[in-house]
Amino acid sequence: MKVFLRYKRGLNNMDKEDSVKNIKALKSLGAVRDEFDIIELSKKVKRQGDVLILSKELKIKPRILKSAVYEGRILSLLPDISKSKAGILASLRTDRDVRKFAKIHDLGSISARELIKKVRLWNKNLEENPFNLLTRKEHEVILGTLMGDASIRKRERNSCLRFSHSIKQKEYCKIKKEILESFNLSEFREYKRLKKNGILHTLDFATKTHSVFNYYRNLFYSEGKKVITQEILNQLTSRSLAFWICDDGSYCKSGKYIILCTNSFSFEEHQLIQRFFLKKFGLNPTIGFRDNKYHYLRFSKSDTEKLVNIVKPFIPPFMNYKIGVTKNV
Repeated sequence: MKVFLRYKRGLNNMDKEDSVKNIKALKSLGAVRDEFDIIELSKKVKRQGDVLILSKELKIKPRILKSAVYEGRILSLLPDISKSKAGILASLRTDRDVRKFAKIHDLGSISARELIKKVRLWNKNLEENPFNLLTRKEHEVILGTLMGDASIRKRERNSCLRFSHSIKQKEYCKIKKEILESFNLSEFREYKRLKKNGILHTLDFATKTHSVFNYYRNLFYSEGKKVITQEILNQLTSRSLAFWICDDGSYCKSGKYIILCTNSFSFEEHQLIQRFFLKKFGLNPTIGFRDNKYHYLRFSKSDTEKLVNIVKPFIPPFMNYKIGVTKNV
């Protein structure tokens, strides 16, 4: 019986030098299938670096191990699927992809060649319509945090969502992580960066790459630079605003007003955002200028009160200081 855990215990009992001598490197997917329970094997890989670590430990080529892990993940979700089709379905990057895809296709009757076409079409369609996969809440949060500190990084074919916050906002980071859990965010990565005024202690995150994030890359970026367009603003909701404020907002206690630190946007983009707030929410923020190079948005005291009522239902209690609420109610 192919039991991964039994084999693993055997490895642990060997001297490292002996294990290198006595275990042959597995160079094919078939050999890995023969030697291991690949479903159990797939459960051992929880983050990107685990494949390389496990490949060295078990003497399996990383590329082969990755294929086995992907196949094991699919078989754990669809135990009746053939191994050849499991390999094709492995390009569906999340468990949610697999389940949704399996609901709309009769996987037993589709040929392998036809399945390849349908999987490619699924991923392509996500670049144009994220709601084929995402919930509305996920979409709104992604939009809000991209208006703020988050970014989309394009890799070879697909993209990933990345964001970074101060260590003081760890609980807020956990909220984002929970909302986007389907995309296997990396564990908290803590960094200490040297700045002019001291050391900045941050938490950095990244999702796995996925075709659905290509939609947001195309929506927010032009020639590699983040830009704000009317198409983006038309999709913002109260929840989006809440996460934008949590990212970039600041409350002035003495003046009782909110500022959005939109430093990276041009003056023309600020004008566009200003018109958006007026038309959709009846708010009229002023465009400020500081340090002879940065623009920002400032809401009057009365508009701040209106804005707080709009976003408060979606603000995590521990972030209430961003809207001037001192009690966690």
